[in-house]
Amino acid sequence: MERIPVIATAFGTSTHARDTYAFFEKYYRSRYPAAELLWAFTSRVLREKASVGHGEMRSLENVLHEVEQRGFTKALIQSLHIIPGFEFQKITEAARCSKLKTAIGMPLLTDDADIEKTVAALGDRIPSPEEWVTVLVGHGTQHPAGVAYHKINAVLRRRFQRNVFISVVEGDPGWNTVVESIHASGLKKVKFIPLMFVAGDHMVNDVMGDSTAVEEASWKSQLDGFAIDGTEKGLGFNTKILDIYLEHLEAARHSLL
Repeated sequence: MERIPVIATAFGTSTHARDTYAFFEKYYRSRYPAAELLWAFTSRVLREKASVGHGEMRSLENVLHEVEQRGFTKALIQSLHIIPGFEFQKITEAARCSKLKTAIGMPLLTDDADIEKTVAALGDRIPSPEEWVTVLVGHGTQHPAGVAYHKINAVLRRRFQRNVFISVVEGDPGWNTVVESIHASGLKKVKFIPLMFVAGDHMVNDVMGDSTAVEEASWKSQLDGFAIDGTEKGLGFNTKILDIYLEHLEAARHSLL
């Protein structure tokens, strides 16, 4: 059987949270010990930052070209993005322009079944809504695929009834509405759970930062008097979440056979 390299393709990060990628690779190799795993990153800005002191981060176009030069005719690309939005479009465009025969494993929240599985995978990390308010923190987008965040909100309401929300850093559902709900809950403990593969800059600064400036106030700074838990790691450390990605990879692999 022809050996097909897998290219794990993520947005990228400039923080210590890059250890998330190492965890994914270790988990992947425990499942596929003989497989070849390569890495690519879709954020040009973060790739440029990496080139000046944070370790190399390569574009998908570059990695696909290397695979072709090594004599392969096929490649599997696994998106580690959350939704099939603008960053995912970069993957599909790179694959379209490659001479290789490629198949793409879809992002985490591609259909309604994925959304149900994702909420279930986070269930044991959500404390009792009788004592805590929990906020899932997403990146957000203006892309139509951002409807997935609203669908997750609906699933959370169905499963937990109250005091479990989703808020995104950019767009809707936004923080202003959620913080009002937190204050109205009567509870004084809030847990933030990143709905991001890597709990990077957005979690460190936008959510858990110390800024109190009006235009840049962190979410934590707007919860004076609350006990805050922001210690949860990114989704890339949750093996139940990784299993969803690997299901998508297997579907892509099957399409190449």
